[in-house]
Amino acid sequence: MEEQGCSLEPSPLLALRGCLTRASTPDLDRMISAIAEGHLEEEAAECLRASRREAVDQALVQLLASRLAPLAAKAQQRREAFWHLDTRRQLVRFSYAKEGSALSFDDGDVHALFLQAFRLEGLVIVLDLAKRPRPLLGGGLPLPAGVGGLAETLDVVFKKEPAEDSGTLMARLNRRLPAGLRIHRWDVLPAYASQVIDLALLSHWRWEVPSADHANVMQRVALFLEASLWPWDRGTSKAGAQLDLRRLVPEMQWDEDALVFSSCMGIHQAINPLKMLGAILDLDPAAIVGLSRTRVDLQPDPRLGQAERFEPKLKNMYEDAVLLGGGSNIVLVDEDDDEPIRLGPQSETD
Repeated sequence: MEEQGCSLEPSPLLALRGCLTRASTPDLDRMISAIAEGHLEEEAAECLRASRREAVDQALVQLLASRLAPLAAKAQQRREAFWHLDTRRQLVRFSYAKEGSALSFDDGDVHALFLQAFRLEGLVIVLDLAKRPRPLLGGGLPLPAGVGGLAETLDVVFKKEPAEDSGTLMARLNRRLPAGLRIHRWDVLPAYASQVIDLALLSHWRWEVPSADHANVMQRVALFLEASLWPWDRGTSKAGAQLDLRRLVPEMQWDEDALVFSSCMGIHQAINPLKMLGAILDLDPAAIVGLSRTRVDLQPDPRLGQAERFEPKLKNMYEDAVLLGGGSNIVLVDEDDDEPIRLGPQSETD
């Protein structure tokens, strides 16, 4: 991905990566000062954690870690204190296709590739509020290696709104991404939007059945559609290990030589579609090649219709902060509120 153009990552982070891969002693004071001036202490600490194994000079890594750790901790505390007042963040839900040579990628691979593409294009992602902060990229539906998708989604939160329009950003990122991964939709959402995983109702699938398997698959599909119950024991000791696939797969039909079907989401999001289809057709999941998710049905996001529950509170929090910082003699009194603020990512129907 680096071969598609020079990295546009902020220069202090580029300098940090450079010193980790070169056997030379940098001016640490100058480097750390530049990181602090760019308010990139946490990003630098995360870069150091991710690159320490490949670093040429491990002693330098230890020294940098000792210098960056207190700065990153202080920056994290400051970020947590003003999290709800930060209006610079931007939540984006992007849709992408995974097909062709990208079919071998699993969720972890896809996540890492998008992180790298955003980094190389200079788009800084907000870190979460966990004890060990990670970039806020995720919220999509699981899709295992070997399965494609035409309208997969991920949510990303940028540290500040990108300067370019969505078309330009998608074009830049698509030049970076490997063949088979392509972003085709870019939606800016309010920070309080629900995640796709909370809204997903049905996944729709398509499998081009090989001609050699067509007769056997057709027979199994007929048996499945005639059955009122199709128990599937997933072979684990966990609760809910046995499922009724007849309820989980509400519809299945033929489109010429392709088998198209839907599967319920909700609590069943993590079920491997290859194993599920293999249990219906009595096939080894590894023998099912070319399965693809064509779309996902989402319920309307209730949060998007209740902006008044979030925006006034954010405005009041900002006004309170101004009053507290301005030395006002107004006394602020805490009052009970039975509708707590809940902020987080969300979705939109396809």
